[in-house]
Amino acid sequence: MTHSTGPRITVGVFDADESDQAVRWAALHAAAVGGTIHLVHAFVWTELDVNIDPISGMAGSGFRNAAHSLILEATRIIREEHPDLPVTSEIVDGNAVPVLVEISKESDLLVLGGRGLGRLMTLIVGSKSLALAARSYCPVVVVRGRVDGAGPIGLVHHEIATEVVTRAADLAEAYKRDIHLVVRPETTSQEAQEILAGVAQRISLTHPGVFVRDVTIAASDSPKQLVQASEDACLMVVAGERTPGAGGKVAAPRQLVNVLRFANTPVWIERD
Repeated sequence: MTHSTGPRITVGVFDADESDQAVRWAALHAAAVGGTIHLVHAFVWTELDVNIDPISGMAGSGFRNAAHSLILEATRIIREEHPDLPVTSEIVDGNAVPVLVEISKESDLLVLGGRGLGRLMTLIVGSKSLALAARSYCPVVVVRGRVDGAGPIGLVHHEIATEVVTRAADLAEAYKRDIHLVVRPETTSQEAQEILAGVAQRISLTHPGVFVRDVTIAASDSPKQLVQASEDACLMVVAGERTPGAGGKVAAPRQLVNVLRFANTPVWIERD
């Protein structure tokens, strides 16, 4: 979905430094692509039958006020560097995963912190990031590491997925970056060069200004090697795989799980 005012970028806001990084990355991305930011905090305390009201005589106390403070802080972070960026927000009663899945129906991108053992509660940890990547109706970015890297767009090659190549080219064009291709460890040098040539030719037809500059063969499927193969990238773009008979959910193959857990850069999960 692409809105008339530009892509709608939804950010899951929770109480942890990783959430702040997700907000910063989303703002940078929105500025690059002409998008708008929508901040969402999933408020679980009402479902747990917890008293959310302020404590008598203590201004600003209570879980509901704390939730509003999280949204205000996220907005402040955006305004510091992007004062004119359109920002909306909402606090929704419910668990983070189903809340954000529902909101993703009206979003062009869902942005999450890489892990989130929050100071108030745990909203998004590794398993929840994978759950959202599997169930979201739009692409998902899991923000890890630096959000302002100057390197290329890292593209993890997939034999079948096609939309992931177009997405990487779109991002490279918007960010004014090259693309660095990463292929699976069982790929031979000749096969890697053939894949590089094929991807470069395809991208040149629709994005003539985008350069696919190099290809790296991951030394193994281990997390360490997958990360090292693209450690200079500003963003990793990977394909989420739909599982037949699973209602259109995206699978979490070992390679994707490893990238999400150990990447030093934001990871964009494209739904083909």
